[in-house]
Amino acid sequence: MKRIHMHRTIITVFAAASIAASSTAAGAQVIVCAKHAQIVEYLKDEFQELQGAYGLVGDKAILELFLSPQGATWTLVITDASGKSCILAAGDSWEQKPDIAGVDT
Repeated sequence: MKRIHMHRTIITVFAAASIAASSTAAGAQVIVCAKHAQIVEYLKDEFQELQGAYGLVGDKAILELFLSPQGATWTLVITDASGKSCILAAGDSWEQKPDIAGVDT
């Protein structure tokens, strides 16, 4: 259990550092934040993306992956407990790996 907690802490710190670094680096991507419902509607309307996966980041946030049909585009969104969502990254050509034996998704 301690190992899982440590792993989650590292992920949380990495996510926070990524946000901080991307807002200060020259030529960095702009992080877009809005209410969760607005982000979801925008991704659906503009890119036909729907939630494909999600996971908890401790008790502080939810990390979501939105995918368009056939993985043409993807977006990674983090939402805090207040409902504020931010787009962390986006791209194209998402490839889904085959299922891993013993892991339910």
